[in-house]
Amino acid sequence: MKKQKGKTIALLSSIALAVMLIFSMNVIRDSGYDSQIQEAKDLHGDYQVWFERLNIDKVKQLETDNEVKKASKVKYFCEIVNKENGVKLDLNSYDENFINSLNYKMVGREPREDGEIVIEKEAAEQMGISNPLNNNIDMLLMNNYVDDNGINKIDSKNKTFKIVGLIEKPDRYYSSLSSSISGIKTQAFVYKEAKLPIKTKDTYKGTIFLKSEKNTSKFLSEMGKKLNLKFDDFYENSEVSTANHLKDVSKNNVENIKKIILLVIVSSLVIYNIFNIILKDMVMQIGLMRAIGMSKKKIKTMFAQLSLIYIVLGTIIGILFGMIVSYIGVRLVYNHSSRLTIQGLSIAYSFIVSVLSVAISSFIVVRKSIKMSIVDSIKDSEKYKKKSKKKNTTRRQKNIIRSIAIRNIWRNKTRTIITMLAITMVGAMFIFSFAVKDTLKTNIELGITGGIWGMSYGSVDKTVSGSSDGSESLFYKIDKNIINKIKNIDGVKSVEANFFNPYGNVILSRDQISKSYKDELNRKNELYQEEHNNEYPLLIRGYSDEILRVRESFIEEGKNLINVKEGKYKKVILVNNTYSGVTNSFEAKVIDGAKVGDIINIKIPVYKDGTKQYETLKVEVSAIMNGNYAAAQDGNVGVEGAQVIFREDDYRELTNQKDYNKIYVMAEKGEVDLVEKRLEKLTKNYAFSSIGGKGEDMKLFGAQQSSEDRLTVIYQCLILLILSVNSIFIMRSNIIARKKEISTLRAIGMSLKDIKKTLIIESQFYGIVASTIGAIIATIYQYIGISNANKSLMEGSFERTIEFNVPWNQIIILFTIFIIIGFVSVYVSKDKIEGISITEGISEND
Repeated sequence: MKKQKGKTIALLSSIALAVMLIFSMNVIRDSGYDSQIQEAKDLHGDYQVWFERLNIDKVKQLETDNEVKKASKVKYFCEIVNKENGVKLDLNSYDENFINSLNYKMVGREPREDGEIVIEKEAAEQMGISNPLNNNIDMLLMNNYVDDNGINKIDSKNKTFKIVGLIEKPDRYYSSLSSSISGIKTQAFVYKEAKLPIKTKDTYKGTIFLKSEKNTSKFLSEMGKKLNLKFDDFYENSEVSTANHLKDVSKNNVENIKKIILLVIVSSLVIYNIFNIILKDMVMQIGLMRAIGMSKKKIKTMFAQLSLIYIVLGTIIGILFGMIVSYIGVRLVYNHSSRLTIQGLSIAYSFIVSVLSVAISSFIVVRKSIKMSIVDSIKDSEKYKKKSKKKNTTRRQKNIIRSIAIRNIWRNKTRTIITMLAITMVGAMFIFSFAVKDTLKTNIELGITGGIWGMSYGSVDKTVSGSSDGSESLFYKIDKNIINKIKNIDGVKSVEANFFNPYGNVILSRDQISKSYKDELNRKNELYQEEHNNEYPLLIRGYSDEILRVRESFIEEGKNLINVKEGKYKKVILVNNTYSGVTNSFEAKVIDGAKVGDIINIKIPVYKDGTKQYETLKVEVSAIMNGNYAAAQDGNVGVEGAQVIFREDDYRELTNQKDYNKIYVMAEKGEVDLVEKRLEKLTKNYAFSSIGGKGEDMKLFGAQQSSEDRLTVIYQCLILLILSVNSIFIMRSNIIARKKEISTLRAIGMSLKDIKKTLIIESQFYGIVASTIGAIIATIYQYIGISNANKSLMEGSFERTIEFNVPWNQIIILFTIFIIIGFVSVYVSKDKIEGISITEGISEND
């Protein structure tokens, strides 16, 4: 080790780099996700179980269970909404313990009498109220309920409150939820004996802290069965469980497991290569030791000790540097500080890599040396055997340079093959990983992939509307001022303002709905205990004549609304297809045998006499959309059944809703992401607005995906660093092993420049050939993946498919990286070429 300091340092560096990569990849991921779990607890509360919509008897049974450490509850009354902008809140009875369990901070005081209210500060800001404390606020109380006959009802009345307290959370809480699909659900609290002018819910919601967090699943299962609780009324702390789930998904993700396996293999190959070079130089020494009488057992023991030193030193150095890299990586990947989570498994992985690679290298070389005769081992060298083949002395100089380079590449076939194998594996993974990311991004922007929501927008790129949890669609407004601001955003090509309400109902007898829709309803009933009594979900849209003209191509039968005359009933376009989780397609019809001219009964929410209420009316089917509309145009978020489209003038007349509440945004090519960011900035503080459209499914795991993308970049950079060390060391060792040959070439007239050319050709050969093979493998792998994805799209009734393209950008980047590595490896080895005198090199004894 002392004699070969350069090689020893190189070997320790390669072991340390490999260990650092394995160690830091695991630690960064574990630390980041553990930090996210802790942040979820800090922002949302560290309770284990949440319940809602439960009567007091069931709540008391939960509170008195032996597994419960403590619990808090509030009575839920109804929703309240600001009619000026549509911001809505849950209205509850005041309870300090419940508020504290959700980690709210409070300013002001609790409500002590009827008419006083505590509201969430963020809700007030979204309403445009700058100094809400001690001010009055007019709100509409709304109670949506189902009566004893299974009929959907709305009870609503206006009431004025005095704001006596504000509750708030850190900005991180609101920024994390504002970009989610459903948005932010805010809270308001009144005196528990408050007199409200409407019929209110007689149910409770609250939090439960268990004696042991490990028993959460068991508690949920047992109490859920005992009290017959619905899945969506009694569940684990959703934010914390989501963070835990994302961590498990990341750990068990097939692609991540493949990366770890590839990392272990490549690291082992690199260490083996370098260790093999060092031990190769010791074959002669092994022969001499055997010649003076050292036994094979002692030689094996000596190399076992040597290997152990390399393993221990390399692993310790790697772990120490891995801690530094992990700390930096956590800050880069997860955007916030975090204590490092160092699990035993991370250390175990690190030792496995170093032990396997060093042990295998040592075993192969020592075994080979011991099997050789003493004379052969003493004579062992990497020189080519002389060949009697006659040389062509008329070769041009370039051919001679190329010939020497190729000859040297195959001087040690094993080393060359291992180096190329490592580069091939990394190259294939590099190209495929980043090509998949680019393909996914491109096709999400086109609406071809990204989930059934994002794929359902067709010509629409992005949407702006009120979030389902934070605003009421009947009162959320997109006025001319906002429309003009959106039109003027850079990258926006055009906009389509419209009306949207997902809370209607279509009135049908059981025998009027199709079998496929019945199957879907039965599936939901089993999961969520949803039952319908002749009233089924209906999404209602109101379109301008211009939008109706553009959508005319989707009409399967009947006449567009702009071409029909007024009649006894308002006319609508019926969308009779919906998504079915039973068949995973949009082939499910809602109304069995629906046809143009049918009169159907619907219920729609309207604003009348200063309140929100249902109005039942008959409408005539003027046209029916084909199945592609439901699957691939205008979005299907909030769609749970049929849809009807009114002319916007008819919609305004029926609902008394004057301002649009949704806008479709079409972006210039390649500008979708930028337009989304600009829309988010524009609507950040406006009535809990939500940005939807293509790619909105990704918001379910957007934080995780962003973290995984950054983690992939770090992973690729570190693994390329290992290969760089491997390439540089191989080049330096080849030069050292060929001192005499290089000196001889210089003696017969070859310049240092030409010698460097041979070395450059040699170094480039590894990268270019291996990268080519890796590019072919990655391209084939991507083609197979796209073919399988297209097959799934066709089976799901989606007509648009992913177009296959060779990932040229990633291939060019990879070739560039390895060409640079080749030049660098020769450059850092120039001291071994220029620092040797001709006589010294020629006189060296082989």
